[in-house]
Amino acid sequence: MKVEFTHDIACVWSALGYARFQRAAEEYRAGGGELEVVFRPYRTAGSSAGTSPGSGHFQLVPAARAEQIARAAAADGLVVKLDRIVPARTAQAHRLIALAADHGAAEDMAARLYRAHFTDGLDIADANVLRGLAHTIGVRWDSEKVCERPHAEPARSADAPGPRVPVFRFPDETVLVGAVSLAALRSELRRTDLTHRRGRPSPDRLPTAGSVL
Repeated sequence: MKVEFTHDIACVWSALGYARFQRAAEEYRAGGGELEVVFRPYRTAGSSAGTSPGSGHFQLVPAARAEQIARAAAADGLVVKLDRIVPARTAQAHRLIALAADHGAAEDMAARLYRAHFTDGLDIADANVLRGLAHTIGVRWDSEKVCERPHAEPARSADAPGPRVPVFRFPDETVLVGAVSLAALRSELRRTDLTHRRGRPSPDRLPTAGSVL
């Protein structure tokens, strides 16, 4: 099964949605399911350069709301420290995920980038930071290959038409948008898997008007 995940590393809802999806995917695979995750980049309003931690749009989030976000993330195993976030353009981070995909490590790379941004307060636009993060999961940083990526997989803009992120697209074109619940992701993986296992009837066996199933 292939699931497309459209996201931005600077989007806290993408981070939360991905943390939940990781748990659902781990359970699905533990049960014998095969799953491929394809990452699609998106540029949100949070993907802007800044000079210091806490200087971006999260600075405007009310304290009560920030605490609510942190609690929700913690419940899914993600530590979110909004006051430590370094505003950064995420194009290079998305390219690094694409590079990691060549080594079968895109999922681990995405998780590490989210943690770097929301927990560690690292500048994910800095090449040295990205090189170090790549090393931690066994991916060799190649600046030439990284620079090639945007031509094949351009990041979408926050003003682009269509839904915001995160977006989960399943093989039957079912789409879930936002930081959907773990239960919803589990359910969709099970439902899609069941549909796939049953298969679709061939055209010569489709019921016609007046036929009895």
